[in-house]
Amino acid sequence: MTTPANYRQGSTWLQTSPVDFENKLTDGDRVDKRISEVPELKIPHPGVWEISYHARSYTGGTAAASELVRTALFKNGQLIPGTEAITGGHTIMQTTAGQTILEKFDVNDVITLHAYRIGTNPVSVISNGDGRTGVMAHWVSPGF
Repeated sequence: MTTPANYRQGSTWLQTSPVDFENKLTDGDRVDKRISEVPELKIPHPGVWEISYHARSYTGGTAAASELVRTALFKNGQLIPGTEAITGGHTIMQTTAGQTILEKFDVNDVITLHAYRIGTNPVSVISNGDGRTGVMAHWVSPGF
C-alpha cells in the first residue's frame, strides 16, 4: 500500500492522487469506517463546490445471503446527505460506484470517504490499476 504525501490541486480544484490499497470492512453491520488510504481533502476557500467520488468495492455475497457496501462522503466527520452509494448483492463481485453533488463549504472544511458493510460476508473498498477509488472537488461559486 502506498499513501501520497499530498494530493493534486489547482487554484479551484482538488483531487486525490491514485493509490493502491485494499481496506477490508470488518467492523459491524452499518458501522461507518473512514477509508484512510484516500487522503482527506481540505477546502482552501469558501463557497459552493462540486464534489464527486468513485469507490471500487468487493462484495462476497452468496445465493443465500446478500452482501452490500455503502460508501459516502463526510464533511468534518458528518455525513453529507446525497453522497451515499451502494453496491453488492447475492454474488461475489467488484463494482465501482459514486455520487456527484453541489455542497457549500467553509475554508478548511475537510472531506473524507467512508464506507460500511451490510451483511456478514467479506467486503472491501479497493484501488489499483484495474479500478480506482478517489475523491475530487471543484469550486463552482462563492455561494452568495
